[in-house]
Amino acid sequence: MPSKNNPAAAMAGCMAVPDLDFGMFLRPQVQLAEAMLKQNIETLDFLKTRFERDRLMLEKLAQTQDPTQAMELWTGFWQAMLSDYAGETNKLAASVTEIAEQAVRTATEEGEALVGMAGAAKA
Repeated sequence: MPSKNNPAAAMAGCMAVPDLDFGMFLRPQVQLAEAMLKQNIETLDFLKTRFERDRLMLEKLAQTQDPTQAMELWTGFWQAMLSDYAGETNKLAASVTEIAEQAVRTATEEGEALVGMAGAAKA
């Protein structure tokens, strides 16, 4: 018997809940979260590598005594850096596109699950 002091219990007692696989709601969310975390890890790996290259360039620059060599080092550094960031930007754009597509699939799967639940509840 539902308690008058517990509205949630009273509400739950009034609702017929068919046997549900609650995982069907969690699986798409988990997949989306995993994709986002994977993207963040890849971005952090890129930044770590890039910052290590930046530090190494500064170390080499500090040891350079010839201004011409310093300018060549500096120019090469900027070219490599721009190339690295352009490549990473392309990878990030592809990853964000995949995550957006996954979000649409997630919403579709959840909608289908809800429709299935509604049909099962009416039956």
